[in-house]
Amino acid sequence: MIGKYIIWLVTFLLLVCLSGCNDMREIDQRGMVLGISIDQGEEKKYKISIQLPILTKGQNGGGRLGNSGEFEVLWSEGDTVWEALTNLESKTPNVLFFGHLKVIVISEKIAESSINGSLDLVDRIPDIGNKVFLIISKDEEASKFLKTDSSLIKLPALYVNRYFHADKKLARAKPMRIFQYRRDTNTVSAAAVIPMAKTIESEIIIENMAVLKEDRLVEILQGNEVAASQLIKGEKVEELNYVTEIESKGKLVTVSLSRIMLESNVDLQKVAPVTFDIQVSGKGNIVELSAGETSKDFIKKLEAKLNQDIKTDIIQTIEKLKNANVEPWLLGQKIWIKDQTFFDSLKWKEEGFKEAIFNVNVDFTIDTTGQKGLFNKSPIYQKSPREAGV
Repeated sequence: MIGKYIIWLVTFLLLVCLSGCNDMREIDQRGMVLGISIDQGEEKKYKISIQLPILTKGQNGGGRLGNSGEFEVLWSEGDTVWEALTNLESKTPNVLFFGHLKVIVISEKIAESSINGSLDLVDRIPDIGNKVFLIISKDEEASKFLKTDSSLIKLPALYVNRYFHADKKLARAKPMRIFQYRRDTNTVSAAAVIPMAKTIESEIIIENMAVLKEDRLVEILQGNEVAASQLIKGEKVEELNYVTEIESKGKLVTVSLSRIMLESNVDLQKVAPVTFDIQVSGKGNIVELSAGETSKDFIKKLEAKLNQDIKTDIIQTIEKLKNANVEPWLLGQKIWIKDQTFFDSLKWKEEGFKEAIFNVNVDFTIDTTGQKGLFNKSPIYQKSPREAGV
């Protein structure tokens, strides 16, 4: 009797294991959601749009992406994100699958009120990974981002993934994934930054950073403030482009620099008010001059000017966020980790950050002038071992 029971049990287990996944479906039976946008609804609270690639029959019967990267954007409204998504299920014959989701785009209007309700469901859908990018649309509906057919990359959701893997873009807008946003907002400052995007006809422009406190947009970092923010946080800035002006021989010379690499070290002094020392060092290349002068004196003056410009960018960025009383650089978290009693005495979220002192020092050097046609270069003379008496 026991032997028959064991045989029956083994047979049952083999049938279960060999039958495969009980949720297995052909790719053309799934609606692969690549992008989600969240807007304010006209009749209900939320308007949710999803971007679906159009699949065609492959040679072996499977589904594949259309020849020109065709996609469809479907939308629905609901008082909750979940209600809107379930309404979308009725608009497609396939089962919606979020395992390939690349980006969630949230409108600026939603962000100004709160994005907490928008992201709550995202945390609960098991198919959605933590590495999905977050974007806030600037001055337009988030759904417009998903509908924009870029001439460079047909699927807008994939455009974001490609954009943030191009190193030279990192100083203009820093990528933010769901897990990074949750990590930063769960600190004592409850603040984080999310990149912003807008569309102009068939162009997608990703630049600047929205600063959120307690899931609500309170300020926007623009231009060089994005790189300055990274330095305040103690992060490296790579491939930064910079333009400055310097007076030389009675003329105002415009200088363009590229491949600027900056890194910073942030030290904390536990005094009242709390003091942060930010030491920035880096180098870069000259790529364009409005005048052809590159003498040693000119280079020294240019380095001094850049030291002051970068320092000013950092200080102005700090003051801008002090006025909004939002600190997204995890500085308060560092104080809390080192000394909770000292942190409590600062009343960081109420007034501690606004009263903090920041000392900034910048040491920037010009790496190369980029002048391939400059023939009056001084040779570097190195003594031979015999001349050196070795």
